[in-house]
Amino acid sequence: MKLQLTLDHGKYHEILKVADLMDGHIDVFEIGFPMIITFGLGIVEEIRKRHPDLCLCVDAKVFHGGTGVTTRCFEAGANIVTVLSEAPDPVIAKMVEKAKSYGGQIMCDMASSPRKTGKRTAEVDQLGVDYIMVPSGFIPEYDYDIEAHRRSFFRPKVRPLDLAGVVKRNLLHSKLAIHTGINETNIRDVVALNPEIVLVGHAIFNTDDWVTAADRLKRYMPFEG
Repeated sequence: MKLQLTLDHGKYHEILKVADLMDGHIDVFEIGFPMIITFGLGIVEEIRKRHPDLCLCVDAKVFHGGTGVTTRCFEAGANIVTVLSEAPDPVIAKMVEKAKSYGGQIMCDMASSPRKTGKRTAEVDQLGVDYIMVPSGFIPEYDYDIEAHRRSFFRPKVRPLDLAGVVKRNLLHSKLAIHTGINETNIRDVVALNPEIVLVGHAIFNTDDWVTAADRLKRYMPFEG
């Protein structure tokens, strides 16, 4: 099980300092979409130079033009590139193919398919993505009903975290990643589902000691060595 640190905001030198500080305390460092928009893939190249062994996830949120974008991300030093679940199947398939040629991986973000997560998860799993990322539901704005188009008021609401468990049981090729609002008070519920990757941000950055916060979160996660 891996701990992924997500970073969406900050100045150029601040991002580099975060990578310098957290390398060795996290398993995956995610350069968020806003960072790519602000600084371009040059920030990925710089982090890769400074940290040749750190696993880098570039949150490119690809929707179209998958081959070109994926190629640029991997050439910049990415290990993982993200794609939106609503991207056309051929785009995702081409990204998976391109990732294999670079020895990289593709992570599919299900946040863009909240009303049909179950169906779409099965489809992208068959396309061969390495990770399928679903929200925890710990943040209200992500606390949607997996089957929001339910037909009866008496049908119970399904928590996103419950859905994550269903998703994991039905995956044939991909591995589960869970994100949003995860911290030390609820990480046990997440770890119980045995995802491959747990994504955190505020649980670390909203503390006075980022290294200690990351190390504490890691204690809840099974060690594989």
